[in-house]
Amino acid sequence: MDEAFGTWLRRLRKEKKMSVHEVAKRANLTPGYISMLENGKRRPKVSTLAPLSQALGLAYGVMLQMAGYLDDQNMIFAHRLRAARMDKEMSPHDLAEQCHLSERTIERWESGNSPLPARATLERLARVLEVSIDHLTGAPDLQSMDLGALLSQDHISYNGIPLNEDQRAFVRDFIRRTLQLSTPSVADLPEPDDSN
Repeated sequence: MDEAFGTWLRRLRKEKKMSVHEVAKRANLTPGYISMLENGKRRPKVSTLAPLSQALGLAYGVMLQMAGYLDDQNMIFAHRLRAARMDKEMSPHDLAEQCHLSERTIERWESGNSPLPARATLERLARVLEVSIDHLTGAPDLQSMDLGALLSQDHISYNGIPLNEDQRAFVRDFIRRTLQLSTPSVADLPEPDDSN
């Protein structure tokens, strides 16, 4: 069983000053199930991690990682597929229809209960979701990315939550100020161009 996850979950719940019953109610789970997780008697199901992360105010990706699922390639694919689909504001049905697949197939992949699809199917998914195959499968992305350019785009999200212009401007300003404080060579970094 998973004692490390349970210990971490109990510590997190106590830090947030929440009872087992409160977490269970917010996540639509039973208090007994939460107790079994915390005592290491059950390994969490992927399907319970999203509501559990919301109940505790924690990023879904962190919950997946702490539960050990992001070490598994199928789970990396499941998480990235779901996140990319949500970034495009598509339902499983929409994605299935555009890729000529069944909705159930998409749901199985997103639960991590199915092996990775064939290369041709990965290509269709990547094309429709406008991401790379390497991104979907968790392969290291060797391409350099400019955060300024990324944050100037209209449709970006963080853990499936779309960012509005004010939030993107805040993040750009935060990064700029952090760089100015921590790196003397960028002390004169210009203000970001918000005209995009």
